[in-house]
Amino acid sequence: MRYFCFCVFFLLATYTVADQSTPVHDYGDRKAPALWEALQQLEQGQRTQPLRIIQLGDSHTAGDYFTGQLRLRLQRQFGNAGIGWLTPGYITNQRSHQVLLRSLGKWTLSDSKIAKHTGTFPLGGLINTSAGNSILEIKAKEELASGQWQVSIWQQSKQTPWSLALVGGKLSKLPGQGDPKASWRLSSQLIDASKVNGLRLLAPSGGKLGGVIIDRQAPGITLDALGINGSVANVISRWDEASLRAQLQWRDPQLVILAYGTNEAFGKDLIPDTYETELRNVIRKVRAAAPNAAILLIGAPSSAKTKAPNINGGCKLPLPPSLIKVQNSQRRIARQEKTLYWDWGAMMGGNCGAQAWFKQAVPLMRPDLVHMSPEGYTASADALYMALVREMDDGLKREKFRREKSQ
Repeated sequence: MRYFCFCVFFLLATYTVADQSTPVHDYGDRKAPALWEALQQLEQGQRTQPLRIIQLGDSHTAGDYFTGQLRLRLQRQFGNAGIGWLTPGYITNQRSHQVLLRSLGKWTLSDSKIAKHTGTFPLGGLINTSAGNSILEIKAKEELASGQWQVSIWQQSKQTPWSLALVGGKLSKLPGQGDPKASWRLSSQLIDASKVNGLRLLAPSGGKLGGVIIDRQAPGITLDALGINGSVANVISRWDEASLRAQLQWRDPQLVILAYGTNEAFGKDLIPDTYETELRNVIRKVRAAAPNAAILLIGAPSSAKTKAPNINGGCKLPLPPSLIKVQNSQRRIARQEKTLYWDWGAMMGGNCGAQAWFKQAVPLMRPDLVHMSPEGYTASADALYMALVREMDDGLKREKFRREKSQ
């Protein structure tokens, strides 16, 4: 049953600079009709399989405020299929909306955005390596739905398996599955919901962790928030192609959201042609690895920069030097590559929006005028959720008309 929470309309109406009518544009994504149909089937109780959504992005994704609210809205309407893909342990200045990750012992992080860090980077672009006696503790922030859950990890280890220490003291080994010569191996175990909260992942010495995934065995939505603070879209070019393909094929998402652009906007020497080539290649790489997924490109949100280099964008405060270039390029590539597109900057009221949002009675921006407050991320996610639902309805109508016309 379709419903909207009136509190969301009140929130967006209170902050008039938030444009709740900003649409999701479909520039011809061939997988969008299947996405809308799958969502409708979930809503009507006709789909038994979960629908996976993956968002790749920068700090707006890594904080999981924006994706956390979007996940909440989608799961309320279409069903909750679990927590989804988490970072491989606690990452400084990153968080999960759903769980607390606590890394015990010595871990060494490799971050694909940092040039000196090397490795066979998996989906998400982060590797955590155990020095021995290392433990990852996972605690849910809210009570989990009952039933069977699956805990999966993508890992590298020479011979010694990883282990799960379940609540109650039971220890379970997680041998690798699939090709032993593959760069990353999948290990999974089914457990009851009562055993998920507080479980511990025990890492062998030298073991590498590329991701932890916690799924409920039920129809509904998972939204995997895989962000890296400070990253740009081209970071995906550093992820191992074979691993990306294997992991995305295993996950089989029906929607991949690309939410980059803020860090590119602060670059003073951005060349649009070069940036567009990189963004085009990223989209094609993701499409090749996830052939069943529609792609949603999110335009860079509004921000401001008082110190040089910056540009005069007609606002009270100047803008990051390349913000307008990035936004124009993103829109152009979305059209050329035939993706879905949502203009976050327009939703904020244009490129002066960050400044207006900061001055609200309840500020929607943080003082850095780059990141939003929790209320700003909530307003943004609610606007995208409603835009997706509207586009789903419109897309289903267009597909019905097309089929009737072809008969």
